[in-house]
Amino acid sequence: MTSSRRFGALTAVAGLAHGLLLVPGWLGVPRGSLAAARYERRFMQRVARNLVRDVALTGKEPEGPGTLYISNHISWMDIPVLGGALDTDFIAKSDVKSWPLIGPLSRRSGTLFVAREERHRVHHQADLIGQKLRSGRSLVLFAEGTTSDGLTILPFRSSLFEAATHAQRIQPLAIGYHAGDGGRLSDDEMCAIGWTGDEELLPNLGKVSRMSLTAEIRLAESFAPEQGLSRKALAERCRAAVIDAYAAIRSAEKRSE
Repeated sequence: MTSSRRFGALTAVAGLAHGLLLVPGWLGVPRGSLAAARYERRFMQRVARNLVRDVALTGKEPEGPGTLYISNHISWMDIPVLGGALDTDFIAKSDVKSWPLIGPLSRRSGTLFVAREERHRVHHQADLIGQKLRSGRSLVLFAEGTTSDGLTILPFRSSLFEAATHAQRIQPLAIGYHAGDGGRLSDDEMCAIGWTGDEELLPNLGKVSRMSLTAEIRLAESFAPEQGLSRKALAERCRAAVIDAYAAIRSAEKRSE
């Protein structure tokens, strides 16, 4: 079981406020510049430090510029955790633009917004992702298209894998969470972390911030995109790698008990 962290919500809010101190400087540099990317990453790191005790990068080394990272998705926490640990931008659902605070900041950063349900725009959205990758920026694609309960990896949506051919490398990864002492989280605790259904952000923030957690990002072997490989086949290959990486995270929890 995780140990409770007193004043957890207050600590998380203080961490967000600490991160917001970077915003004036962030607004003072050109959008999309390297300086803006550094501000964004420092902001993510400050927020993540007040949500989890530690973030461990395990498995393979992260690849360099132009990498398309393919990840599972458990919680809104995944974004500051991944954004603080990896030099990357994100592909996000279009409705994120309207979220309080997060929306304006994500519009300011290098986030690419897509409307996955608008199938007639898939090619256009893939082109935008391809432009970003060819420019040398890396991107995280949450291939499940939504958050899970943290117990299973949902099927991957293959539509945006069309852009994968523009990546220098494709690197699947799994993100997961442990108890603060490294022990295994129960299924109920994993479901508490998972931001699913119609749960509002602030209640979930309060719940998660009272838990003592560490995060793990386990990187699988990267590979170069293959010409002629179908989107479905690529999605299945990446999903198999993410499933294996996530199983390794959960096995590590078992060994620490």
